[in-house]
Amino acid sequence: MNNLRLKSLELNGYKTFASRTLFDFAGQITAIVGPNGSGKSNIADALRWVLGEQSYVVLRGRKTEDMIFSGADKRPRAGMASVTITFDNSEGWLPIDFSEVAITRRAYRDGQNEYLINQQKVRLRDVTELLSKSALAERTYTVIGQGLVDTALTLRSDERRRLFEEAAGIGLYRARKDQSERRLDTTMRNLERVEDILAELKPRVRSLEKQAARAEEHSRLRADLRATLREWYGFHWNRAQAELGALRQEADSREEKLGQARQKQAELSQDLNELRSRAQELRIQLNGWHRKLSELHASREGAAKGLAVADERQRALAERREALAEEKQRLQIELAALSARLQEAEQDAARYQTEVDEAKGQLGEAQRVLRERLAVRNEKQATTQGLRDRIAHFERQQNTSVAQRDQLVARIERNQTELAELERAITGMDGDTKSLKDQANSMGQAINQADKALADLQAQKELSELAHAETLSEMEQLAQQRRELEARQARLHAEIKVLEEADLAATGFAQGARLVLQDARSKGLGLGTAILGSELRVSDEYEAAIAAALGSFRDAVLLADEKESEKALEMLAAQNASGALLPLKELHLGGRVQAAAADGLVGVAADLVEVAESMRPAVEFLLGRVLVVRDRKAARRLLASVPEALHVVTLQGEVFHRSGPIEVRSAKTATALARPREERQLRSQLNDTERELAKLETGTKELDERLSANDQVRKQTQIDVDRAQHSLAEIQREAQGVALEAQQLERQLEWFRSQQRMLDAERAEAQAQTNKLSETEATLVLQIAQSKNNLEEHLHAELEETADEQQAQVAHWEMRLAVAQRALQEAQRRSSERKQLLQRVESQLASQQQRNAEAEMQVQALKAEKMELGRQGGDVDEELETIQAQISPAEVVLADLDKQLEQQQSDEGQALQGLSSAERAHTQVQIALGRQQEALEGLRSRIEDDFGLVAFQYEEGVSGPTPLPLGDLVEQLPKID
Repeated sequence: MNNLRLKSLELNGYKTFASRTLFDFAGQITAIVGPNGSGKSNIADALRWVLGEQSYVVLRGRKTEDMIFSGADKRPRAGMASVTITFDNSEGWLPIDFSEVAITRRAYRDGQNEYLINQQKVRLRDVTELLSKSALAERTYTVIGQGLVDTALTLRSDERRRLFEEAAGIGLYRARKDQSERRLDTTMRNLERVEDILAELKPRVRSLEKQAARAEEHSRLRADLRATLREWYGFHWNRAQAELGALRQEADSREEKLGQARQKQAELSQDLNELRSRAQELRIQLNGWHRKLSELHASREGAAKGLAVADERQRALAERREALAEEKQRLQIELAALSARLQEAEQDAARYQTEVDEAKGQLGEAQRVLRERLAVRNEKQATTQGLRDRIAHFERQQNTSVAQRDQLVARIERNQTELAELERAITGMDGDTKSLKDQANSMGQAINQADKALADLQAQKELSELAHAETLSEMEQLAQQRRELEARQARLHAEIKVLEEADLAATGFAQGARLVLQDARSKGLGLGTAILGSELRVSDEYEAAIAAALGSFRDAVLLADEKESEKALEMLAAQNASGALLPLKELHLGGRVQAAAADGLVGVAADLVEVAESMRPAVEFLLGRVLVVRDRKAARRLLASVPEALHVVTLQGEVFHRSGPIEVRSAKTATALARPREERQLRSQLNDTERELAKLETGTKELDERLSANDQVRKQTQIDVDRAQHSLAEIQREAQGVALEAQQLERQLEWFRSQQRMLDAERAEAQAQTNKLSETEATLVLQIAQSKNNLEEHLHAELEETADEQQAQVAHWEMRLAVAQRALQEAQRRSSERKQLLQRVESQLASQQQRNAEAEMQVQALKAEKMELGRQGGDVDEELETIQAQISPAEVVLADLDKQLEQQQSDEGQALQGLSSAERAHTQVQIALGRQQEALEGLRSRIEDDFGLVAFQYEEGVSGPTPLPLGDLVEQLPKID
């Protein structure tokens, strides 16, 4: 039975295996042998490496790059190393659904590693777990290196147990356990970090609530600011438009003056251009005559120079003709000598060519004879070598057969010894396995009891956790209520502060009242600092009626005496502001209305208001003769029946005057009167909120105490649960150890039995191979004897023939041919050089004859040129006299034109100065107009930024906006809610 599981090992680029190398492990292969340096250790390293080994010390290297073929003299280094190991999994010993499993590991020079199972990429962890379940992973001692057996025999008992556990496959589960514990530790650290973050965030909640209160306050102040900006932008818009209109009028005036200056300057410029044109034409004519004079003078000088140059050239040509005659005679003599030397060189080259042809013929014949003799000798030597190789082949087969037979005999003896040892080990392990199974059963009962106790403790823990969660929920609810109350408290504080600041700034009152109060507070004018509307205390039911009854006096400033009145009037006049003043000492009370109880009558307005006694005269003056009723019907009836009443006011703010007019005042006019009431209500709400916060504090303390008690119970319960879990874990670990030890013994027992079966099969197979090898050795002995006889017969019949003499003949003629070829090349070189020299001399002689003819032609041309230059000199003198007579009158006329031009330029300069002044004034006005328009556009942009889109009016035909009244602009600005 063949249960071999390793099928093949393929290496490609791994260490010394540069090319793809495949090892097929058939059933008969038991070892890999070879000389030192052949790569046996690299094969063992490849097995360790592909099975997931991570220690490069074990692999005899320092880094991943050491696993890759590093190159040789004739082969470049590899970029990747790959090892594939193939297992036979037909029996299912590997926990994977494949009958054949191929594991591949690849390494690259950048340090990356890849792992594949059946050509599918996986992780190293997947490979390790697959092999760990079959006892093939690291530290399972599947591969036993040199010295490992001695080390295992010297281990202590606890270290030896570790070795057995790894070999039994427990390492996989131990690694999983360690990994799970590391994950639990990481999770606990993350939980602690989350709790720290929550503790850091809690103090920031109150800060955020304060920021929310500030945001609410900002929105209220922003509304007041926008109301003020309406008036400010309207004022500046009207002023900017007025300034723009004035600048536009001034620009029109400046533009008219600029047009007049430009017209005057254009007329003067036209006259000046005409004079300049006349003067320019005359100058151009004079320049032409002067230029012609210069050309004529230059021409006359050129003719004289030409005559002198022609004489010098004629003398030089005569000298040149003599030199050319001497050179022609010299070249003719040199040409005759070169022709004789060339003929001699050509005769030498013909003689050497004959010698070369003769040597080539003799050399070809000698080489043919030598080839025939060498072919016969080589054929006989090949036959002799074939017989010797056959004898050596048979002897190697005989030696191999003898060595294999000796190894098989030794294996049979070793198998018999191992079988006896396995029998003794199997007998002892049967008893140990039965004892461990009984111990595991007893531990299972103890585990069940510990599980039950742990379940009871966990139930108690869940009850305590539930109580703790309920307490936390109650605390969270109280915390939520507290946050809501604190937010309400902050909002009330902000609203009260806004009301106080509004009172301080007199927001919502008339412009005049605000100005008087602000000046009084900032400059210390000594004026009254109270506004009537802010000093009254009115019920919310009567606010609209009292505000309507007061009318414009709601925003009146209360003054103590006539001196304060004068200061206030002067300040309002200076600010061009309107407002109402109430000097308390100058008020003349006109009596008080007396009205009996009637249907619909609420009362006299002065009685419905609470105010300080010092300010009561102002209230009596304004409200002492005003009745407050519930509806219009009652108002008309009481106005007719009570003649002392000046006005009758309904609760809705409708004012009926005795003289007939009726006013309807908006409810918004009661805003200032409502502020004191709103402030009282807000302070009352603030007190209620603070009381509720105090109650919540008490409840929170009680819950804290209860939570502390629950924590103590939870901690004690957790301690009991931890102890029970620890005890259960100890029992389970002991039981698991016993079960694993039993499984390990069973696995070892099964392995021993499989080894026993395998040894029996190997012994039978080795015996059969031994018999077969004995028969093969007998056959090889006969074949060796027959081959030796054939060799002796062939050696006696072989005739050794020599070819040394013929080789000497070939060498002689080769040398003769080389000498003749060298002499021929030298003669040909000399002939070529002499031909080139002869051609160069002939070319020089032809060139010399051509230069003689050119010199003769130049002499004739110089004679004609001298005659022409003499004639041109006479013509130039006549033209010079004619032009000189025309230049003098023209220069007199040009002087008169220059004087007129100078006077005209002076007049034009004065006109240009006037034009420059007009342009400068016009430009300044345009710049000022542009700046004003930019300022107006900037103001418009600011209005749009603050209020959004606003409607602006523009006149037809005007580039900029027209002045818009302040009231219209304010009405067109968007209202702010």
